[in-house]
Amino acid sequence: MFKNYMKIAFRNLLRNRSFSIINISGLAVGMASAMLILLWVQNELSFDRFYKNTDRLYQTWNRDIGNDGINCWNVTPKILGPSLKQEFPEIQKATRINWDESLLFTYMEKKLNIRGTMVDPDFLTMF
Repeated sequence: MFKNYMKIAFRNLLRNRSFSIINISGLAVGMASAMLILLWVQNELSFDRFYKNTDRLYQTWNRDIGNDGINCWNVTPKILGPSLKQEFPEIQKATRINWDESLLFTYMEKKLNIRGTMVDPDFLTMF
Protein backbone atom coordinates (compact mmCIF):
# COMPACT_ATOMS: atom_id res chain seq x y z
CA MET A 1 0.00 0.00 0.00
CA PHE A 2 2.80 2.40 0.92
CA LYS A 3 4.59 1.47 -2.31
CA ASN A 4 1.47 2.43 -4.27
CA TYR A 5 1.28 5.83 -2.53
CA MET A 6 4.93 6.51 -3.37
CA LYS A 7 4.31 5.67 -7.05
CA ILE A 8 1.34 8.04 -7.22
CA ALA A 9 3.28 10.84 -5.48
CA PHE A 10 6.29 10.39 -7.77
CA ARG A 11 4.08 10.43 -10.90
CA ASN A 12 2.34 13.62 -9.71
CA LEU A 13 5.71 15.24 -9.10
CA LEU A 14 6.86 14.37 -12.61
CA ARG A 15 3.59 15.47 -14.21
CA ASN A 16 3.62 18.90 -12.54
CA ARG A 17 7.35 19.63 -12.50
CA SER A 18 7.21 23.41 -12.22
CA PHE A 19 4.71 23.42 -9.35
CA SER A 20 6.63 20.63 -7.63
CA ILE A 21 9.90 22.58 -7.82
CA ILE A 22 8.23 25.73 -6.47
CA ASN A 23 6.54 23.83 -3.62
CA ILE A 24 9.62 21.82 -2.63
CA SER A 25 11.93 24.84 -2.73
CA GLY A 26 9.42 26.88 -0.71
CA LEU A 27 9.22 24.11 1.86
CA ALA A 28 13.04 23.90 2.05
CA VAL A 29 13.43 27.66 2.48
CA GLY A 30 10.68 27.74 5.12
CA MET A 31 12.20 24.87 7.09
CA ALA A 32 15.69 26.38 6.90
CA SER A 33 14.37 29.77 8.07
CA ALA A 34 12.47 28.19 10.95
CA MET A 35 15.57 26.25 12.04
CA LEU A 36 17.76 29.38 11.94
CA ILE A 37 15.21 31.36 13.95
CA LEU A 38 14.95 28.58 16.55
CA LEU A 39 18.75 28.39 16.83
CA TRP A 40 18.95 32.15 17.29
CA VAL A 41 16.23 32.10 20.00
CA GLN A 42 17.97 29.22 21.78
CA ASN A 43 21.26 31.13 21.71
CA GLU A 44 19.65 34.29 23.09
CA LEU A 45 17.91 32.40 25.90
CA SER A 46 21.03 30.48 26.93
CA PHE A 47 23.38 33.49 27.02
CA ASP A 48 25.28 33.63 30.36
CA ARG A 49 23.13 30.91 31.95
CA PHE A 50 26.12 28.96 33.28
CA TYR A 51 26.67 31.29 36.26
CA LYS A 52 25.14 30.05 39.51
CA ASN A 53 23.50 33.43 40.33
CA THR A 54 22.44 34.28 36.81
CA ASP A 55 19.02 35.53 37.96
CA ARG A 56 20.74 38.18 40.10
CA LEU A 57 23.34 39.43 37.59
CA TYR A 58 22.70 42.55 35.52
CA GLN A 59 24.71 44.58 33.07
CA THR A 60 24.45 48.35 32.72
CA TRP A 61 24.37 49.97 29.30
CA ASN A 62 24.78 53.54 28.14
CA ARG A 63 22.27 55.12 25.77
CA ASP A 64 22.48 58.29 23.73
CA ILE A 65 20.20 59.94 21.18
CA GLY A 66 22.10 61.14 18.14
CA ASN A 67 21.35 62.24 14.61
CA ASP A 68 20.97 58.66 13.41
CA GLY A 69 18.67 57.55 16.27
CA ILE A 70 19.29 55.88 19.61
CA ASN A 71 22.77 54.43 20.14
CA CYS A 72 23.44 51.88 22.90
CA TRP A 73 26.73 50.46 24.14
CA ASN A 74 27.93 48.67 27.26
CA VAL A 75 30.62 51.19 28.25
CA THR A 76 29.63 53.34 31.22
CA PRO A 77 31.43 55.94 33.35
CA LYS A 78 33.83 54.44 35.90
CA ILE A 79 32.02 56.02 38.85
CA LEU A 80 28.69 54.38 37.96
CA GLY A 81 29.34 51.04 39.74
CA PRO A 82 30.19 52.45 43.18
CA SER A 83 27.51 55.15 42.87
CA LEU A 84 24.76 52.63 42.10
CA LYS A 85 25.92 50.41 44.96
CA GLN A 86 25.85 53.37 47.36
CA GLU A 87 22.48 54.82 46.28
CA PHE A 88 20.48 51.58 45.91
CA PRO A 89 20.50 49.19 48.88
CA GLU A 90 19.18 46.38 46.64
CA ILE A 91 22.55 46.19 44.92
CA GLN A 92 24.70 43.90 47.04
CA LYS A 93 27.81 43.77 44.85
CA ALA A 94 29.03 45.72 41.85
CA THR A 95 32.08 45.23 39.70
CA ARG A 96 33.67 47.09 36.85
CA ILE A 97 35.78 45.59 34.09
CA ASN A 98 38.46 47.50 32.19
CA TRP A 99 39.27 45.44 29.10
CA ASP A 100 42.61 45.29 27.32
CA GLU A 101 44.28 48.24 28.97
CA SER A 102 47.96 48.94 28.44
CA LEU A 103 49.57 48.92 31.90
CA LEU A 104 53.01 50.11 32.96
CA PHE A 105 54.68 48.23 35.82
CA THR A 106 57.87 49.66 37.30
CA TYR A 107 60.19 48.18 39.87
CA MET A 108 63.32 50.17 40.59
CA GLU A 109 65.04 50.50 37.19
CA LYS A 110 62.90 47.95 35.36
CA LYS A 111 59.82 48.98 33.40
CA LEU A 112 57.35 46.56 31.87
CA ASN A 113 54.51 47.67 29.61
CA ILE A 114 51.88 44.92 29.14
CA ARG A 115 48.24 44.64 28.16
CA GLY A 116 45.79 43.36 30.75
CA THR A 117 42.31 43.45 32.20
CA MET A 118 41.41 45.01 35.54
CA VAL A 119 38.35 44.20 37.69
CA ASP A 120 36.99 45.16 41.11
CA PRO A 121 37.39 42.76 44.06
CA ASP A 122 33.69 41.74 43.93
CA PHE A 123 34.24 40.19 40.50
CA LEU A 124 35.44 36.84 41.82
CA THR A 125 32.56 36.52 44.30
CA MET A 126 29.95 37.42 41.68
CA PHE A 127 31.18 35.04 39.00
